[in-house]
Amino acid sequence: MPFLDEFVSRGMEGGEDAGKHLRNAILEYSKFNPAYRADDRIFIWIYANARGLSRTYKAAKIIPDETVFEHFMTGFNRSHQFSDFIDAGPHKEAADSKIKAYFEFFYRNQHCQHVMLGASADNSYAGFLRPLSLPDSKVNDRITMIEGPPFAADLRKVAQGFRQASFKTIFRSSKIEVVPNGTHVITAGVKRPASEALISLRERQTSKADAAVVTRPRSTDGNSTHPKAASNPSLAPSPFIFQNQYGQRLDAPLSIDKDYLKQLYNGHARLCNNFYLKGYCPYGSGCEWDHSQRLSQIQLDTFRQKARTSNCRNPFCVDPTCCLGHMCQRESCNISQCKFLPEMHNIDVSKVYQYNTETGEKKELKPS
Repeated sequence: MPFLDEFVSRGMEGGEDAGKHLRNAILEYSKFNPAYRADDRIFIWIYANARGLSRTYKAAKIIPDETVFEHFMTGFNRSHQFSDFIDAGPHKEAADSKIKAYFEFFYRNQHCQHVMLGASADNSYAGFLRPLSLPDSKVNDRITMIEGPPFAADLRKVAQGFRQASFKTIFRSSKIEVVPNGTHVITAGVKRPASEALISLRERQTSKADAAVVTRPRSTDGNSTHPKAASNPSLAPSPFIFQNQYGQRLDAPLSIDKDYLKQLYNGHARLCNNFYLKGYCPYGSGCEWDHSQRLSQIQLDTFRQKARTSNCRNPFCVDPTCCLGHMCQRESCNISQCKFLPEMHNIDVSKVYQYNTETGEKKELKPS
């Protein structure tokens, strides 16, 4: 639920104005509630990955510097003693888990007259809200869904079971889009932004991996072995990831086997993502997925490409073992309906950096 750019770009002053406008809009909306009383208290909680969001605003050229967003948050908190804009941290689902916990606590509290939820572009709330949207839930008349950007596909259906509102003078009606920059290259059957440095990276990786065979050793009890304890040191996860100049995670292009990709999608190979892509599986012999295959390097890259069709929730992910996608692979995409976040589309790859997650060292890659 991004605020209008005109609020965010003004830093502290804009944050204070946004807080006051939002509180006033909620107050006016509440007056239509039959249970409204003049002395009702309105509490506002906003949770976000503040660092990631500030980087997105900067990458979208809405703010010149990340500190502007920090000042915006401070201004919002100053707008009222019951208005809180809180940094939930960068780990996955951090903000969502906070919102869901507060939401559940208050809709169960009979002293709470009404709950309003602003999360219109996030499908992850659909399953959480679905049981409450049913007519016999007895709580759906105490819930209002606020629409900023259009409701995500699954959430749109669930939202029909609640009251709905939109505050167009406060929230954006579209997601934040990062300004595209760079050329395009055909990679793995799809068209995606690329740069010479990123293409060069793929070529260097391919030349080093030709004819390689990857196998995951097992311990004597049948459990998978952690890569650092394996006899082959190449199984240890690399600490290096790739980023653009704004710190957004980049997925290096992969060379794939299209026939093998069809086998993976047809369900002929039930491979374990943890075991093959992260190097170890915590479930060991109890895992229901296959640990027994020997994969060539191109098969392993093909399997990684398939895993990337599921999106990571953090565009600034620094987990070197994360095998999910950080860049939408579609040539043309309806961003408002896509499961990938808006900032994972048209990513600026004019400069590519190799980032060492262990040492914090960042090195720009030049085309070879």
